[in-house]
Amino acid sequence: MNAIELDIEITADRSIHLNLPSEARTGRARVIVLYETEESTQADIAAVRGNLDAFLETLPKNSPGRDHRSIAAQVEAERASWK
Repeated sequence: MNAIELDIEITADRSIHLNLPSEARTGRARVIVLYETEESTQADIAAVRGNLDAFLETLPKNSPGRDHRSIAAQVEAERASWK
């Protein structure tokens, strides 16, 4: 399956008109319409248009996690318990 992106206008009667490139095969296809709303943020719009950095900024931040030293200490303690 191939995908193409086309910039189109939604008309006042809520219609869209598509002209596909000549290499598009005939037959069934799926159409997904992404449109902006008043609630759309700049990050949403950038993410839709492929701006990965802007999208990543919208995600919640994870806690820093554990460092190498604490993981290694746990592994050593676990190994010592096997003896």
